[in-house]
Amino acid sequence: MRQKFRCNGCGERHLSWMGQCSSCGEWGLIAEESEPDRTGRAMAKPVPLASVTQQEERRLASGIAGLDELLGAGFVFGSVVLVSGEPGVGKSSLILGMSATIMETTPSLYISAEETQAQLAQRARRFAGSYERLLVLSTRDSEEALAAIESTEARFIVIDSLQALAIGVTMMKEFVDAVVKLAKLRELVVVVIGQVTKDGDLLGPRYVEHMVDASVMLEATGAPGIRRVMVRKNRFGPSDGVRRFSLDASGVRLLEETNRLEGTPEVGRAWAGVRIGRVARIVEVNALVGAKVKGRLLSRGVETDRVRYLLSVIDKHCGLDLAEREVMVAIPSGSVVADPRIDLAIAIALVSSRRSTPMARPLLACAEIGLLGELIPDDAVRGLTQVLPVAASEVITPTTRPYLRDVLDALGLHKSDRLKVVGL
Repeated sequence: MRQKFRCNGCGERHLSWMGQCSSCGEWGLIAEESEPDRTGRAMAKPVPLASVTQQEERRLASGIAGLDELLGAGFVFGSVVLVSGEPGVGKSSLILGMSATIMETTPSLYISAEETQAQLAQRARRFAGSYERLLVLSTRDSEEALAAIESTEARFIVIDSLQALAIGVTMMKEFVDAVVKLAKLRELVVVVIGQVTKDGDLLGPRYVEHMVDASVMLEATGAPGIRRVMVRKNRFGPSDGVRRFSLDASGVRLLEETNRLEGTPEVGRAWAGVRIGRVARIVEVNALVGAKVKGRLLSRGVETDRVRYLLSVIDKHCGLDLAEREVMVAIPSGSVVADPRIDLAIAIALVSSRRSTPMARPLLACAEIGLLGELIPDDAVRGLTQVLPVAASEVITPTTRPYLRDVLDALGLHKSDRLKVVGL
């Protein structure tokens, strides 16, 4: 037997034991593990990549277009999907509602370590699904859970939740490893529900996310019954998708994103063409500039640091005093936008609110703003605007490097206050 040491937090191997992992920096997670001696055993040999035949994955559709699109085209047989979120965000209800169609047509098993079978039945009755092929098991014993997966004919498995069934780093790793092996061996679809910390990280070792095939994050949006589902990892499809779902008594429903210019120009309103994940979207941006209160800043749907960055650029190059005022910026649709091409729409909304002047007509802004106050040309903008349902004349995109103050001036939102014409 050969002895090795592995960090149960990140999976990094070490030649000898140490208190702190040199890879992830965590303490007390390095443990000794044994590997069988491979002497005399037939070893696998490398083969040319060109000779490897590509097989299309067999998938299990959920019946909910948005979820199937997030995963690539549905759940892949032989895969394990980790669904994580804060306590009380609705992970169990969302998975039960999203899986109603599957559980009517495919032998399924729901293992719950947090609710009784009666509670699961009561929760299922709130949805429209019949769950005719669903078996339920309430247990906190990981061995019982694994035995149930092996003894039933279920092809779709839900484990709720990981932290309740496997307590401790070593047990959690061993349990997930056993689940992954079962899923690959029997071509099962396994959904594992996990909790996250207040910082948004999975509660438990990071190594768990490396072991599963896909990792999905569930977040509250602030609107009742509306949840945001984000893909953080996916071996069989896109890994940056975001969708919003409505959860009510009738089940789970995809919320279609508004992808057109809606409404009339108002003070503090602008529209941006951005990418959220891999999908092109039109999002509305609202801004409110109030009285001088030493730079109080609130933002929703966009990073606060990005708004603060834009405030400094606008103040420097347009001669305004936004950084000294109370400023609020929000994406009212509930979307979270990380695309820097939202910069121009935020700037237009801020200056519009500060000047109490709306745009003359709805226009789509699509540009990143640099530190020098210039709009940064972007070759990818053309591809983005081509998939948005607006005419080219309605989109503001930089072809050279125009300055923000000139764009605002052309829109009738800004006139320089730096020069005054006085009588001679």
